[in-house]
Amino acid sequence: MSETAGLAFGEDARDPTGFSAVTGQAGPMKILLVDDDELFLEFAAAMLRADDIAVETCASAAEAMAALHLEDGDQPAGDFDAVLIDIVMPEVSGTELCSLIRGHGGYGDLPVIMISATRDMSLIDQALTAGGSSYIQKPIQAATFAGEIRQKVAEARGPR
Repeated sequence: MSETAGLAFGEDARDPTGFSAVTGQAGPMKILLVDDDELFLEFAAAMLRADDIAVETCASAAEAMAALHLEDGDQPAGDFDAVLIDIVMPEVSGTELCSLIRGHGGYGDLPVIMISATRDMSLIDQALTAGGSSYIQKPIQAATFAGEIRQKVAEARGPR
């Protein structure tokens, strides 16, 4: 498990950032993880699950659009606490996916965390301008990844 004790949000062993207190939600956080790199998807999902975070993975923006109900105009899939999206993906980029998420009325408050191995600041800037809540640089640090996600989601949600 990641070591993030001492944060202002709380120090529960299963909820080190006090996510439940911030969101008023009981149970584990649920993340939609979107990346075209299958190896990264498996690794990142395993790191999050080891820290009691529920994860649904998508290998493309099209899969994510279906999981979020973006294409058919339905009600949003309200069970995700955040979306973690790779910026650089084929066909539909993470930046374009972020814009589509932000364009859906039901996802205005959903934290969208952008992630990438790119060092191109213009791509990172575009992703954040498109509505990304924050950014994480690859390669991820296994020991701190889940805690970093919890913290970024709590920061994006703000005090309730």
